[in-house]
Amino acid sequence: MHHRPQRIRRAAAALAVLCGSLTACGSDTFERCVPEASTTASAAQLVGTYEGSHEAEGVRLTLTATPGENRGGTLTTENWPTGSFHKSKPGKAFTGSGTWEVEDARASTHRSLLRLQFEDPAEVTSGDTLDKLSIGIDADRIFVYDDFDPDVCPAFRLELQKS
Repeated sequence: MHHRPQRIRRAAAALAVLCGSLTACGSDTFERCVPEASTTASAAQLVGTYEGSHEAEGVRLTLTATPGENRGGTLTTENWPTGSFHKSKPGKAFTGSGTWEVEDARASTHRSLLRLQFEDPAEVTSGDTLDKLSIGIDADRIFVYDDFDPDVCPAFRLELQKS
């Protein structure tokens, strides 16, 4: 019978490792893969260069503030994908520019959103790409990501790089 506490400790440790690799384990004691979607994000917090990971590997987004404008500014992208994200069919990638703004939390979304407006190519200006991202901010990290399912770690996510 003296082996039972050791087995329980091993099972608890295995569960902690498993749960730590997932985002929705029912406990806030484990770090999320991205911070929870913000309801109060400001444009000033978002300025900088973001590097993508997972489905956004190789994607770069740079947000620059427009002087005198407190809601957004200009953007440049590298390897930004076109295509229908809701159908999981990303198309070819492009390098481009445009503008961005923070859309305040609304009753329908319950979170602030980063709205991107691209100048080209034609596939993008017709609305066939990801142009609204959730904003996640915690004490150490800022992410923008496609929050398609809040119970799953977002596959398309970009993290603000520290200077």
